[in-house]
Amino acid sequence: MSVQLSQAKQTARKIGRRILWVIFGVFFLFCIGYFAYSQLSYSDGYRSGQLVKISRRGVVFKTHEGTLNLSPNGMMTAWEFSVKDAKTSTQLQGFEGKHVRVHYEQRYQTFFWQGETEYIVDQVELVQ
Repeated sequence: MSVQLSQAKQTARKIGRRILWVIFGVFFLFCIGYFAYSQLSYSDGYRSGQLVKISRRGVVFKTHEGTLNLSPNGMMTAWEFSVKDAKTSTQLQGFEGKHVRVHYEQRYQTFFWQGETEYIVDQVELVQ
């Protein structure tokens, strides 16, 4: 009887380990899939307007956020965006109040350390 009990315990341990490995594998695949999904962009292009502001916001993760006025006649038509890297943010700070053209990618989802908006700006140029 004790032999059967020890065999049952070993079988239960094997099944338990397999279940844990399956749960771990599914969780790992879910994390990889979500990361890949969040990095996909479904739209990209250019927008131009007057750069109203560029700021660095966040409590723990500081991100660069900006606002572009798209309306040429002075009415405020704001477009909020996040900046991909510090170099682009420094360029934008130099162009504040001027007419700029930015290249952006629109993503399905962004992580909290990438910015607050789904529009990620990666290039900027001054419009004369």
